[in-house]
Amino acid sequence: MGKDLTNQFFDINKLPAQEGLLIFPISMSRISNSQNAKRCFDHMKRFSPNKIIKPVVGLNMVYGDYLYLYSNEKASKLRKKFMPLILQHKNEFMKIISKNPMLIPQAFSFSTWNQILLASKDFVNLFGQIRKRYKGDSKFRKYLKEDFLASGKGKLDQNQIDFFLEETLIFHLITKGQIPLHNDYVKGHEKWVLWCYPGKPLKSQIYLSQKNFFNFKNKKNKFENCFYDLEEKKLYDFERLNLEKVKV
Repeated sequence: MGKDLTNQFFDINKLPAQEGLLIFPISMSRISNSQNAKRCFDHMKRFSPNKIIKPVVGLNMVYGDYLYLYSNEKASKLRKKFMPLILQHKNEFMKIISKNPMLIPQAFSFSTWNQILLASKDFVNLFGQIRKRYKGDSKFRKYLKEDFLASGKGKLDQNQIDFFLEETLIFHLITKGQIPLHNDYVKGHEKWVLWCYPGKPLKSQIYLSQKNFFNFKNKKNKFENCFYDLEEKKLYDFERLNLEKVKV
């Protein structure tokens, strides 16, 4: 891969002048603090209007509620815990949007994790394949373990492994155009999709993108191998990263 190029990554100057979607995945562990509605709106303002050349950009929020079923807690308990948080987050965000007459409410869409899974044509098969890849690939296991340790969670058990694998796979499928996304404003005409999150990308995400086990290609999406860090305002291009040297 050559030398480490992370210091050469900069903020996005302008988004493409074509229909596109910003994807904001919402972690349920952060929905009430670092990813609350106000913080999400502040992150969004970094794009609008400074980076948007033409008003053809939508924003999709994806709530990771169903992903958190990889847990020993009862599903009914998790549902009672997460559903009010999701509804409150969406309503508070749209309330902020309604106070800004220059913004278009239809440009903002909201999906739960289960809805994203339902939109995938072959998720069960692909998830089975990626689990096999993980078991047989020492580097994949190494990078996922590093992601887990960086998360500060307890024990790397099968639930945690599946959590990271599914999160990584869904990221890959969305950026590769394998999962259609609903947005009433862009209406399926998006030419690009950019995954945005307040923090650095997972090494397992980078590794899957670089290896591209399923040979998915989405040439119309200039960000098909990219990740935008909302905190550092930095675009990571996975094709330029040396995973053995990069600090993420």
